[in-house]
Amino acid sequence: MSCGRLPGKVMRGLLRFFRRARRDAESARDIEFYIATETEDNIARGMPPDAARTAALRKFGNPTLVREDIRRLNGIAFLETTGQDLRYSLRALCKTPVFTVTALLTLALGIGGNTAVFTLIRGVLLKPLEYRDPDRLVYFSVDNPRHNQRDLSFSLPQFDQLRAAAKSFTPGAYGRPENVMLSKDGDPEALKGARVSANFLDVLGLHPILGRSFRREEDRHGGRAVAMISAGLWKRRFGGDPLIAGQTATLDATPYTIIGVLPEGFAFPFPQEDVWLTRPSEWSLLPSRYWDLPLLNGFARLNPGVTLAQAQAEMNVLERQYVAAHPDLMNSNPGITMRVVQLKNHLVSGASLMLWTLFGAVGFVLCIACANVASLLLARAASRTHELAVRAALGAGRMRLVRQLLAESLLLSIAGGCLGVLLANWTLHVITHGAPNLQRGAEIRLDSSVLAFSVTVSIVTGVLFGLLPSLRASRPALIDELRVSGAAINRETARKSLGLHSRDLLVTAQIALSIVLLIGAALLLRSFVRLHSVDPGFQPANLLTAKIALPPARYDTNEKRLAFFGELLARARDIPGVRAATIAMSLPTTTWIHTNYWVEGKLSPDILEPSANAVVESVIPGYFETLRVPLKRGHEFTAHDNTPGAPPVMMFYSQKASDRLPSTITGIEGKRIQCHQLTTRSNSR
Repeated sequence: MSCGRLPGKVMRGLLRFFRRARRDAESARDIEFYIATETEDNIARGMPPDAARTAALRKFGNPTLVREDIRRLNGIAFLETTGQDLRYSLRALCKTPVFTVTALLTLALGIGGNTAVFTLIRGVLLKPLEYRDPDRLVYFSVDNPRHNQRDLSFSLPQFDQLRAAAKSFTPGAYGRPENVMLSKDGDPEALKGARVSANFLDVLGLHPILGRSFRREEDRHGGRAVAMISAGLWKRRFGGDPLIAGQTATLDATPYTIIGVLPEGFAFPFPQEDVWLTRPSEWSLLPSRYWDLPLLNGFARLNPGVTLAQAQAEMNVLERQYVAAHPDLMNSNPGITMRVVQLKNHLVSGASLMLWTLFGAVGFVLCIACANVASLLLARAASRTHELAVRAALGAGRMRLVRQLLAESLLLSIAGGCLGVLLANWTLHVITHGAPNLQRGAEIRLDSSVLAFSVTVSIVTGVLFGLLPSLRASRPALIDELRVSGAAINRETARKSLGLHSRDLLVTAQIALSIVLLIGAALLLRSFVRLHSVDPGFQPANLLTAKIALPPARYDTNEKRLAFFGELLARARDIPGVRAATIAMSLPTTTWIHTNYWVEGKLSPDILEPSANAVVESVIPGYFETLRVPLKRGHEFTAHDNTPGAPPVMMFYSQKASDRLPSTITGIEGKRIQCHQLTTRSNSR
């Protein structure tokens, strides 16, 4: 038969299969008509009626067997027997609820864990970014291998020079995170936002769902105060108003014109953003000497035909040019390099290894579940040897018995897969709500690909844990089993027929896989305990924190800001139960400002570098008292140090010299340190 005729035959077979009831009735009428006609002919030849019908039946054959042959010829036997097997399997599983529930829960945990982790991997690692030609998008990173620092930010002059000179990229875009306060109808709300360049949507190849993007003139000093908002904020605070473009919203006490709404789930270049602003209102408030602070994250799109290696080669040239143009700034940090990476790799770099490790762990869990259910099936098959022997004695071949037993396994695995999908959905809901800052969190959801993966895993799992018990149970000892009644089955014979070695092998596999998982879990637990026992340098017990963002338009001078925080501290310290209160630019362990410093004079080179990079934290008097940080030497900041016009002072800590603290104090205390053209005096701790 040619391949071209095969689909037509299959379709005709399917039609006959779904019309089998009508065809069975027609076949029965045809058979009865033939027997009746033959009987009448026999009577006409002089035979008695009973003998005539008996002779007709003898000539025709067994009507039941004939109908079965016709059904096989006019239908699809595989589908019919599969349906019978599934119905019988369902009845058999319902008769053993304890076994069925145990197997379903075991499979649900294994399949559900794999489905949940695969959904995470697909959404975070495998799924392409929802931008135009996402593989052409790259991220600019500044690294300092000497201090083990990666993904540092750009300064504005550095990025402007890169954008103007680069030939491998389209004009790049940049952004930086910023917290803003939205005031609407007297109900303020703190929002996460980003200060971006005007072309950031053009680089991504994305368009607002309402309104427009930023214009070039709005990305200059003195430009209009405009903003774009997320679809979530648009629905939550503005009621999904289709005429939102052109309306005014107050952000940090400054009126902003909303010009567009970005698509649902969009959060770039930082997670959980609701507002996007241009740079004018912020940068115009900063003195020009601060414009070279590394605050920007840059990204761009490769030009057609340019590879990542070619772009990196050009970046190396631009890096040397920038070092030559800024010797004072760059020579203070020798070894700084500029790196070009794919944007997707940058976004998921922190999650890749963790997710693949987790996927391997849940894979081991699924293997253990398969071995466990296979052991249960072998034990269950021991009580069904008489039933299988009777089926074999009535003519059922071994493959027919294997199909029957595999049908039960597949039914269990598919039902367990359905429960596993529900469990995975609940798990993903907990993960996405418990980790709102997870990169690409909006992409983590169940879709057709995940469901196809779950179905595939369910089917493969059903075959894996059902094949060995089916092969062992499909060879019953007929003579031994049929010699006695079903109530007096020789259990020892059944155990031998199923093979003790198979069960021992499954138990050994479970123990081996469990040991591997336990070792991995013990190592992870040990790492967690070690991380938990690391001294953060302060006492976090009973500490409460709050983030405050002052509107720059209302608090535009240092005097106003100092007055606000002074009154805030006075009221906070008067609250019953409050022992101490302080204010800092950022929370402990979350400081993000890096600076270069130069120490006056010469120090011991094995203790402290005369020129290096440091993390800067701005605090007020009482900071170390509130955090209960002991001072090794010197004194804490005083109220006089916090008054306008007082000489700038600082407290210094060097991780490299912590093991030789006395010599460090001797080498650094009283020295003058220059940081970004600001001269300060250090007080060591």
